[in-house]
Amino acid sequence: MKRQAKLSSGRAEERAGWGYPFRMVFADVVGLAVTVAGFHVFRIGQIPSYWPLEVFLVSLVFSLLALFVSGAYLEKSDKLSLEYATVHLSSFLLVFPLLMTSVYAFTAYSERMKPARAVVIPAIFSFALLSLVIRRASYQRMIRNKGKGYFAILGRPDDLRSLWHELLEKNNPAEFDFRFHDVVNRKKTNLAGVRSPEIGPWSLQALKQPDPNRVGIVMASHLRELPAGLHKKLAEIHLSGNRVYTAESFAEKVFGKVLLRDLDEEWVLDRELNLTQSASYGRLKETLDRAMAFFLLLLFLPVIVLAAGVILLLDGRPVFYLQKRRGLGEEVFEVIKFRTMKNRKEAGSDYTGERDERITLLGRILRPSRIDELPQLWNVLMGQMSLIGPRAEWVKLVERYEKEIPYYFLRHEVRPGLTGWAQVNFPYGSNLEDTREKLRYDLFYIRNHSFLLDFQIVLKTVYVVMAKVGGK
Repeated sequence: MKRQAKLSSGRAEERAGWGYPFRMVFADVVGLAVTVAGFHVFRIGQIPSYWPLEVFLVSLVFSLLALFVSGAYLEKSDKLSLEYATVHLSSFLLVFPLLMTSVYAFTAYSERMKPARAVVIPAIFSFALLSLVIRRASYQRMIRNKGKGYFAILGRPDDLRSLWHELLEKNNPAEFDFRFHDVVNRKKTNLAGVRSPEIGPWSLQALKQPDPNRVGIVMASHLRELPAGLHKKLAEIHLSGNRVYTAESFAEKVFGKVLLRDLDEEWVLDRELNLTQSASYGRLKETLDRAMAFFLLLLFLPVIVLAAGVILLLDGRPVFYLQKRRGLGEEVFEVIKFRTMKNRKEAGSDYTGERDERITLLGRILRPSRIDELPQLWNVLMGQMSLIGPRAEWVKLVERYEKEIPYYFLRHEVRPGLTGWAQVNFPYGSNLEDTREKLRYDLFYIRNHSFLLDFQIVLKTVYVVMAKVGGK
């Protein structure tokens, strides 16, 4: 009886597992059909005498391919994450040339396919966004029904405290809860003061029991520092499909940054810094940076000329602001930006405050919109900067940071960028602790760099600029 009940339960779970892909496929077919039909009607200007069935079928095949490759039919993948949105949209960009090749090939055999090109291009990009919205809405509903997930964090009190200070004290994700468990003491206490989370005792029996809301288990301490009886159990839990994270992998996968507490020479030698290992990649990135900088300078030339003229008219000369910054390999170069400050001298605070009186009236418009940084495209064109990388810091501040923050010099292993992982994940820093936090993000970028991560940064930069957050 128990065996039959278990098999029956397994079949029920299997049917439930297939439910999500079938629902999503149905939604995709309907969504693409409506999108293609809508653009077809818009192009004709009236209810057409025929419907572009061939266009729809060709578009459907390649759309389903893009969605399958991106993991859009996997229920467990986090559809709300920036990483998923990036992969989702990138998949459509990759299959788009194949789709258009097929459409052009069909035009040789079907007269009805000739006007299809004007329908396919807007339809496929609109559907890429629509299918992403559908998945995000479905995932949000699933979270509401299922309840908020949590991470169980195990470790010694000092390790729990340091992990909380580095990751959670100032940056607690709203979508997760975090439950701290002391593996040494059996009494409840606060982690670091009255307002900090509560530490509870851990129970091996509680870990054995499956919990649908438990996202994962985190080892705040190194495995060798945990009780011996816990080692095997954590391995079994991990192999059963319930993720067990080290503190290092937890910081990178959930928060997108590196733990400075683990930073030492062994970290550099053992894990490698991706951007410093591939000379061919570096040359390709520099070539793409310069090509894009040239294109963007031409594209934004009217904006640059207009901004320069308004600055000259309202605030007088100089129009541009030059400052010595530290770049690749400790190289010093002059970054060029539009002047947005009243006082041209390097006086006052080294940081720009939110309501800094030195900012001009026009500067309060240029800075949040990032228009003041457009002249830095010239630095990119000259090879001094990249489009994406750590922020180029003022030489005066770099000298201070390198004395007070260990391994700060690692930022200079790559070219600084107009935008970067730290810039889009953390607001403008105005003290030493903020600089440490941004270093955590910068080192994550240096270690995990890829074109996919660059695309995530581009998407998030657009959001930051449109939302006008983070600019000072």
